Amino acid sequence: MKERRYDLYGDVKCRMCLEENEDDDHIIYCQQLRDKWLVVANNTRYKCDQMLKDLLSQEKYLQLNQEDTQQLLLWNRKFFVHTTDSNQELPIPHAQLMIKNFFPKEKYREIKLIVKSEKATLTITTLLLEIFVNEFYRIIWQPRCNLITEWERIKGIKKQDLRKKIPAHQHITYERTPTQQIDGATYDLKGRKILKHSEQWSIALGKTRQYIDQFIREGNRVIWKEDIGEFYIGDGRAQEQSIGWGTGSEF
Repeated sequence: MKERRYDLYGDVKCRMCLEENEDDDHIIYCQQLRDKWLVVANNTRYKCDQMLKDLLSQEKYLQLNQEDTQQLLLWNRKFFVHTTDSNQELPIPHAQLMIKNFFPKEKYREIKLIVKSEKATLTITTLLLEIFVNEFYRIIWQPRCNLITEWERIKGIKKQDLRKKIPAHQHITYERTPTQQIDGATYDLKGRKILKHSEQWSIALGKTRQYIDQFIREGNRVIWKEDIGEFYIGDGRAQEQSIGWGTGSEF
């Protein structure tokens, strides 16, 4: 909401968790939607299983031996394994692509190796994607839209307000890094800890004190980081040091 119309919504938070700003990624990682995503995954898996069995019963669409048939059904049941197993902290894999009607390439290649037919692969992936999007819309998106509509009514935001286009220079793009909470700390999806502003300042000040103390102790000796070259002014002369440059030089 914030990215779409900041002039109307301001700094409004997600209407489900009431904690974080809403964007394309947040609807996947919102803690209040975790159970609903599990329902989406289970429903999609079940309906796709029925769809595959129907296709297999019609030989003109799909002709597989017993081993390939079992592999195909197993492929479907494992599609959402990271969401439906005991570790429900993980989001649905590939959800960012699938809610935008894109099918993940690696999954497409996997099923093509099983069915050995471009036409059958396209048919199966198209139907699976359609089932997933319909479940997402029914279980997550439509209830979310209902909450927003009610919130807009309370705030006096009307449809004609939403139709008005704002000048490009007034548009504010909101960017968010998807995060996860582990032991009370915030990490990005690569496992890197995201520091608060106070923590960043504390580290920066600590490094500054370290360099100042070293400069006081060692006088005009050049202080540098080992990985990059830096310049420092000592007794009126600029000195330079960098990896591979040898000892310092005056200029």
